[in-house]
Amino acid sequence: SISRYFILFFTFQLPFLLLSQTVELTFTAIDSSSHLQLDSIKILNRTRNVDTLLQWPDTVMVLNYQGVGYESMGTEKAFYVNQNYPNPVYDQTTITVFIPEKDKTYLMISDLLGRQVISESKVLQAGKHFFRFSPGNGDVFFLTILWRGVNQSIKILNAMNGSDQQPELRYCGYEDLEMSLKTIEVVRDFMFVPGDDLIYIGYSNAVESGIHDSPEISKTITFQFASNIPCPGVPTVIYEGNVYNTIQIFSQCWLKENLNIGTMIQGIREMENNNTIEKYCYDDDPYYCEIYGGLYQWGEAMQYSDLEGVKGLCPENWHIPTDEELKILEGMVDSSYCVGDSIWDNFELRGLNVGSRLKSSTGWLFGGNGSDQFGFTLIPGGYRDINGIFNLKNHSAVLWTSSKYAEYYSINRWANWFFNGSMRYSEDIHNGFSLRCIRDEVEISNSLEITFSSIENISHVQFDSILVMNLTNGGDTILYYPDSVLVLNSGSSAWDSQDDVDNFSRTHDDHTNLVIDRKNNFNFNIGDELLLIGHYLDLESGIFKTPIISDTIIFQFAYNIPCPEVPLVDYGGQIYNTVQIFNQCWLNENLNIGLRINSGQEQEDNSVIEKYCYNNDFTKCDIYGGLYQWNEVMQYVEIQGVRGICPPDWHIPTDNEWKILEGVRDSYYCVGDAEWDGYYEYRGYDTGKHLKSTQGWYNYGNGTNKYGFSILPAGAYYKYGGFVFLEKTCYFWTSTEIEGYRAIDRSLFYFWDTVYRESRPKCDGFSVRCLKDQ
Repeated sequence: SISRYFILFFTFQLPFLLLSQTVELTFTAIDSSSHLQLDSIKILNRTRNVDTLLQWPDTVMVLNYQGVGYESMGTEKAFYVNQNYPNPVYDQTTITVFIPEKDKTYLMISDLLGRQVISESKVLQAGKHFFRFSPGNGDVFFLTILWRGVNQSIKILNAMNGSDQQPELRYCGYEDLEMSLKTIEVVRDFMFVPGDDLIYIGYSNAVESGIHDSPEISKTITFQFASNIPCPGVPTVIYEGNVYNTIQIFSQCWLKENLNIGTMIQGIREMENNNTIEKYCYDDDPYYCEIYGGLYQWGEAMQYSDLEGVKGLCPENWHIPTDEELKILEGMVDSSYCVGDSIWDNFELRGLNVGSRLKSSTGWLFGGNGSDQFGFTLIPGGYRDINGIFNLKNHSAVLWTSSKYAEYYSINRWANWFFNGSMRYSEDIHNGFSLRCIRDEVEISNSLEITFSSIENISHVQFDSILVMNLTNGGDTILYYPDSVLVLNSGSSAWDSQDDVDNFSRTHDDHTNLVIDRKNNFNFNIGDELLLIGHYLDLESGIFKTPIISDTIIFQFAYNIPCPEVPLVDYGGQIYNTVQIFNQCWLNENLNIGLRINSGQEQEDNSVIEKYCYNNDFTKCDIYGGLYQWNEVMQYVEIQGVRGICPPDWHIPTDNEWKILEGVRDSYYCVGDAEWDGYYEYRGYDTGKHLKSTQGWYNYGNGTNKYGFSILPAGAYYKYGGFVFLEKTCYFWTSTEIEGYRAIDRSLFYFWDTVYRESRPKCDGFSVRCLKDQ
């Protein structure tokens, strides 16, 4: 019968139908908010002990249920030299070279003056080769490798100049091409069932970023390669009356401080499931909770759940880290053992220097301080043992994970003053340990909704239109009120309802009409950088955004008022006013923080902020602010938008953020105009005039200060020219590096109404304005 036929058909076909079901994983990467190209992606299936590898441009992995994985591209590779990691170098650094076919290869290292310091040749097999370089003395080195007439070079920065050792290059072995290809071929035997425990490891420029996941549906995985910056979009978290800073360490976003929540109870008492959050404070002293955070028994931390990765005592959208998540953190931070290395599965002492890199740079006894290289700032808060006794303050830090080991034991991590690695143990759940919270995974969809709104100060206003410019791939599109939602489909065009509108005209300060052709083929991919420009009456407000999830964008159209939420900032013993200029909140004065040193002295990475005052006169700093070399400004971190010497929740503005400032202030050239990309030239029509203060500039060079930015002619300090141009110029650093020893700046002059954009040697001393994090 027909019914029997269908029963037999599905009986035989069901296994094949199940095999055809798939989970599609799409990989992309960003550095802070800027799109980044991945070199490769390694996928480890911890449940089934198999792995596979995708090589760029492959970025999609199709996983077949109960069957094989599939990736579509070939495995051919070209000769390349990866940027060394870490860079800058503190002791030694790793360099990876890929050789497609066996041949003689020439290696040369030269210094900044072009002098050859190392030269050698080797016959290298086909495959991936690893070198370790110790720079010794010298600031900058260039490594050039020649293979079959093709040369590739990288620049190596030395953060520890002053060593009396000679530069040294050591060969550390290789992974042969056949083995690499076999690893890639494993994709065909990569077994997977939805819910399997996977680790994704993304590689870009010899840096790795790891994510732990158990996928059950198709999704986009975004690797983050920024580190030691506040988590993009969530620089702070306000929770139960406390303000916690955040720290991005590659693909993980952490609270930067130990959790301190609940009512203190005495150490001799046991914590109870009584609907009251309880905490221990070291030595039963509330003062130590303020410094080190609370100490919690595992059950209280988990809020009496046994579920791995549970929220527990953490804020909304945060959770207690799992054992696997801490293994990933350790692998990303350690300079010797990578993410996924079997060493992290061991108990007791593990790793080379993960502990020293995570520990705070102060507070540890017996010289046990760390470098805090990634901003995790692990502090030695000690612990409360199962007998109610407090131990090892200033000696040890102990963190719970949410991973249970046995009925009365859970896995934790120790850091001690005497060991540079980390320790993994299972401990009695009745101990009281510290808690760090990690942010929940942000689910990324291929379709994002951006909702727009506008305010003027704190009052809602109706925007006229929104211009969306894709700075990564080009193209733009426009929304007209009442449209307030833009749907972005990754890999295809954006959509809004005004498809019948072909052109858009805007007027800016009654000086010009700029007609922009509407591009109906506006394309968007996850990780693209967008410039969003809102228009209201004759005003415009700009925001840079790299959307990875649906979001709401609020344009601010107020200007020349104190920032609504932070009219004043108390920092370093000085009160700074603030000024709101459309969507940007700025300090209204040049930064003046640090210990004054004399000209001729170098500002150094010595944990003391140092400044120059014009003509070595401290009263000039009181008027004009300090003058700083770029590395001091950045606090020796080469990441755009870093906090540097700014107050918490503020940062050194990027080159692009200055472009927005210039565009909203100029009466002729708008935000996003190509005018602002000009380099080594005066740009704009009258931005400088509107930025400059109304007094203090030489020869009638004063400005209108129309927007309240109040730039004073602070002059500059040239390392090879001394103090120059007081009352005639002002230079500002951006956090955007242009070359190894130069960074982009802005300068204003008494004789010109525009703003000059150029790059200057990092050793020069310029002014600093800080911009509020968004």
